[in-house]
Amino acid sequence: MAVKSVLKITAYILAFVIAAIMVLALVVDANMFKPRIQTVAAERGIAINMRGDLSWAFWPSIGVAVNEVSIADSDAPQKIIADVKKASFLVAFVPLLKGEFQVKHVLVDGAVIDLEVDEKGEGNWERLIKKQTKDAVANQPETPAEADAKELKLAIEEVNLKNSQITYTNVKGGQKLALKNINVAMDNVNLKGKPFDVDVAAETDITDTKANTTTTIKTKLHNSVAIGEGFNSLALDKGDLQLELRAANSAAIKLTYSLKLDDLKNNLSYQGKFAIPATNLKQLMTAFAVNHVTANPKSLSEFSFSSDVKGDKKHVLLSGVQLQVDKTHFKGSLGLTDFASKALAVDLQGDEMILDDYLAPKANEKAQAAPAGTGDEPLIPVETLRTLNADIKLSFSKLTFTGLALEKSLLTVNAKNGVLRQQLNANAYSGNIHQKAEVDTRNQTPQLQFEAVLQGIEVAPILQAKKLDEKFKLSGAIQANARGQATGVSQNQIMASLTANSTFSGVKMRLAPLNIEQQFCKFISLVNREEAPEKTWNGYTELRELSGKITMAKRIINIESLNAGVEKLLLGSSGNINLVNGSYDFSLPLKLVRDATDTPTSINTSAQGCVVTSNYWAERSMNLLRCKGKYADINPASDCRPDKDMLNALIKDFAAYKLKEKHGAKVEEKKSELIKKLDEKLGGEGAAEKAKDTLRNLFKKKEEKPKDDN
Repeated sequence: MAVKSVLKITAYILAFVIAAIMVLALVVDANMFKPRIQTVAAERGIAINMRGDLSWAFWPSIGVAVNEVSIADSDAPQKIIADVKKASFLVAFVPLLKGEFQVKHVLVDGAVIDLEVDEKGEGNWERLIKKQTKDAVANQPETPAEADAKELKLAIEEVNLKNSQITYTNVKGGQKLALKNINVAMDNVNLKGKPFDVDVAAETDITDTKANTTTTIKTKLHNSVAIGEGFNSLALDKGDLQLELRAANSAAIKLTYSLKLDDLKNNLSYQGKFAIPATNLKQLMTAFAVNHVTANPKSLSEFSFSSDVKGDKKHVLLSGVQLQVDKTHFKGSLGLTDFASKALAVDLQGDEMILDDYLAPKANEKAQAAPAGTGDEPLIPVETLRTLNADIKLSFSKLTFTGLALEKSLLTVNAKNGVLRQQLNANAYSGNIHQKAEVDTRNQTPQLQFEAVLQGIEVAPILQAKKLDEKFKLSGAIQANARGQATGVSQNQIMASLTANSTFSGVKMRLAPLNIEQQFCKFISLVNREEAPEKTWNGYTELRELSGKITMAKRIINIESLNAGVEKLLLGSSGNINLVNGSYDFSLPLKLVRDATDTPTSINTSAQGCVVTSNYWAERSMNLLRCKGKYADINPASDCRPDKDMLNALIKDFAAYKLKEKHGAKVEEKKSELIKKLDEKLGGEGAAEKAKDTLRNLFKKKEEKPKDDN
């Protein structure tokens, strides 16, 4: 009986409460609270304008609905910050009687929020926040114990934000951001770790008011969200973000992801994975007004990315990276190892890539005629390098750059405390390359240093790749060591201060279409006034050995020494390459050496060469050949000519030698007379031009026999 009595009493009380509330709803008009709400808001610096009605809602939910409400700063009530067409808030009635706060429905329809930053850089919402902060300081704050005692228990069946808009205008910066057609839907929102769905759709207009350009981004987002009790963990699963961009061009990108965040209040940590399916990166860049024209128009047309992600408050790491750029595939890791120092770590391994495809196309003649840079533009980003903290490793199975193919290449870059160090190791053309450089920006003027080592590099395929083998051909393998240094930030500063030196050597080198031995023999026949014997010559020069030294200073490359063996001839060289005017000028001295097969009166230049019958030519260095021209259009067949002054002097000296050989001691008596007669012959009327023509054609091949000159 007692239990029944209790139940009856409880039922009577509940019925009384419900009846009282219904009577209250019928008797009391919710709109009577408008003045009080507006007064309280005004006391806090907020101007609320309720143009529509307030209304009650009851069973099975209790709540309030409001229509046509606007909010502004009380100091500027005409400048509306937020305007809401319709809003309602409902809570479950029965759980509320038990002390449980279960929100049934939160609806905001037609909200328009205008945020604006004025010329002073202050936002209209910031003034409201400052006013609320002052009120909060005036009130007694909660103790930590009181705050912990209030555990938030939230369960919302449905949250909807419909047909709303948020605009952000930066008057000072000239930017305007408008989020339009915002629709947000959430079902079964809870803080118990149970997943609930979130769907978001919106359009964003990004306007540059100074440039009068607008980019529109259409967004669709779906996510499964799980929020742990106490809001200390967050899990995002089945994430699907789709963006459609519209500007001068249209593009689309999609992102799928899953992410779990733990210990949100204290030591945040997170892990998950994300992926960007194949998309046209060039279209995406163009949509953002980044117009990068590439040498290969099809480059950047296919891009995809996927990775695992893990991190905390101090660092983030992307591991298991799978990156595709057109036909090139990368794998590896990248991340920020320390947010405070912005320490970047990259370790990616790629297969094959043609880097030239992604560079700007070569300028045409019309573009070349246009004014170029002065050379004083900064090449080294000094301020960036001084703060850069990076450890980067990039490797490729094959990398093509400026037409040259590198295999098994490894590029490392380390930057810290204002010093950048770079190193490259690669296989190339049957040999290998080891190169390193350093840029030190710790002083006011950056300092640069570099070293390079080439081992067994085949020359012919390099010339072919650079399309430099049309007028001359060079083959064989070279070794070289180079070292240099410079200071400055611009091209002019660096080139003006650059000093360098290099040593090199070659194995089985072959030069074409010039046969140096043939030209030497033709010269001997000319001086001896003999007919050159009929002989088939190779259309190239085989260099038995090659070594030399090159230095550079003040934009001039100097050939300090060059030594090469051509059969029994020793070939040397001296001269320079002038980078200021684009010219080069070399002299090529020759020396004929004896060996055990020669006799005192006969020297063979080679087994298939010619026979020299005078000792005058043995062991004598002769500057007979000179090559000069523009190095951009180098052509040995036309650039290399006999040095006429040296030839005239040599012919005179040989005549004196022959005279002395024939007449012995009497030669001194007739030497002046002979030289005078020889000068007359070389410089007489008609003879001089004939001699010049002979010398001019001495090293020129016959057009009808380009590879067989008798």
